[in-house]
Amino acid sequence: MSLTREDMLRELELLPVWRLNEPLEAKQEAAPSDTPVAPKIEPVVEAVAEIKEELSQALETQEVKVQAPEIQASALPDIANMDWAELKQTVVGAGDQNADWVFVGDVPTDGDAGVLLDKMLIAIQLQRAKNVYLTQLSQPDYFKRQIALIQPKLIVTFGEKVAQNLLGSNELLDTLRGRVHKYQDVSLVASYAPSHLLQHTQDKAKAWADLCLARSTIEQLK
Repeated sequence: MSLTREDMLRELELLPVWRLNEPLEAKQEAAPSDTPVAPKIEPVVEAVAEIKEELSQALETQEVKVQAPEIQASALPDIANMDWAELKQTVVGAGDQNADWVFVGDVPTDGDAGVLLDKMLIAIQLQRAKNVYLTQLSQPDYFKRQIALIQPKLIVTFGEKVAQNLLGSNELLDTLRGRVHKYQDVSLVASYAPSHLLQHTQDKAKAWADLCLARSTIEQLK
């Protein structure tokens, strides 16, 4: 059984309210001021198993790296001249080194959060290791060098702390969401971490709106 994008949205509990092929602007004009969140749909165990099976090969090919310890600024090497081989010994990350999409959080995305992330990627027609790079913000200067080497078209941040750090802002995540920012001349969209969505399912609809914004942004950049 092959899963369609609508199957993925059902797993994210976002059908029938949110659909990628319907313009977000049209939804906002048609919907009342307090748009209802889609009713909760019980997860389909067979579908989850199918997703894991389809993604297992891609996940198995990812490099496993040990998280870097806390680093004193005075002990940092010449990051501006670090090549990829040197950088990946320090930074936790995996995926396509020539990716258009970079997703960055402050903790590893594994376990149930990793399964949810895979569903989110599939829902916008993406997949780990294919035009996608996943990383952590362990040290801002290292991340800056990562972006310089990858040269992505779009960065998606997971969580308030990461968004504030990269944007140099004290604004709350709900304020930073819903618009396109810039980081080192790269477009940036802020959203919720998958681990947050597992505990706050009411925010899944907002996260889907963020993914729609990210998708439309990268289409415009192409």
